[in-house]
Amino acid sequence: MSWLRIQHIKKHKFKTIIYLVVVIFFVSLIFYFGDLLKAVFTSPDAVRAWVLGYGIYAPVALFLLQVAQVAVAPLNNFIINFAGGYIFGPWMGFVYNYVGWIVGAVIVFWFSRFFGRGFVNLFVKEKKLIGSDEIMAKGKYIVFMLLLLPGPPDDFLVYFIGLSNSIRFRTFLWMVVIGKIPGKIATSFLGAGVAAHSTVSVAIYVIFIMVSVITFWKKPELWQVWQNKKKT
Repeated sequence: MSWLRIQHIKKHKFKTIIYLVVVIFFVSLIFYFGDLLKAVFTSPDAVRAWVLGYGIYAPVALFLLQVAQVAVAPLNNFIINFAGGYIFGPWMGFVYNYVGWIVGAVIVFWFSRFFGRGFVNLFVKEKKLIGSDEIMAKGKYIVFMLLLLPGPPDDFLVYFIGLSNSIRFRTFLWMVVIGKIPGKIATSFLGAGVAAHSTVSVAIYVIFIMVSVITFWKKPELWQVWQNKKKT
């Protein structure tokens, strides 16, 4: 790893210091909050209990969960989205879920671009990074569609895009700002629908999934990329 090379450290002292501080910070958080995070991300009820435990600051708690979820890519985003709608209703749940995810994605993008592969390896296993160049080589349209549709590992994609030089920040920003709207709305409505026993809200999510399945069926290249990532 290039960060451990003496010449590199001497040449990039400031970046290396920041990198080490970030590493220590995240490792400390994982050790300190490990049991809590495990409990929070096991079910919507666990998320609901944790979020509501902050009282009037519950929206902030959900927002920060979304930010953390993007950074720690293996965490379950569906559960948080669902819980957001379940707790705050379809529209406010969507707002907290959506804004939190976008902020988290922007942070991850810049950290990945600034620190490079060494930083990304803290959160994404090496074997998942091996095929990242292949995904980026598919072009901006494929990357955008993978962010738009449910199923593909969009949190990992944020790391991949940050490492790639083929997509500028401005392009990345409009991709996530537009691409995450349908999924966040659909999942937030699903959570709200379950809470209110609303068949309409649940139907919105079902329609979203059906449209996504048809899109994968019509675009074999999307299905192929998704399947290849699942194998890694």
